[in-house]
Amino acid sequence: MKYQVGQRVTGIINNISDLGIFVTLSHHQTGLIHHSDFNNNWLREKNNYHVGEQIRVVVLHNYKGKIALSRMRVNDPDLIDHTNPFSDTKMADFTKTLTQTVNDAQKEIKKLEQDLVSYAD
Repeated sequence: MKYQVGQRVTGIINNISDLGIFVTLSHHQTGLIHHSDFNNNWLREKNNYHVGEQIRVVVLHNYKGKIALSRMRVNDPDLIDHTNPFSDTKMADFTKTLTQTVNDAQKEIKKLEQDLVSYAD
């Protein structure tokens, strides 16, 4: 899988070193949150993370399989996640799109509940 700049992903911390936090992503790929992502707080911040813990990150760079990640910029609106179906939604259409998504989800939940009841009977 090729990760795109701006893509938000969840990975598992597999190593914490002086260089930063190494994160295993899906398909056994690994990325690095460089210690500079934590500004001057790295020595204190690294104690807040543990190997095996899940972490939400954003892809900053993906060059020749070297994936640079950031924890601090996950909510940065300048890093657009093109894999997110709402990325291209205009602000004026967002409420309409979100309402439609919620309605579709509620219909699907009702259908699954009915299937579960009929399966249980």
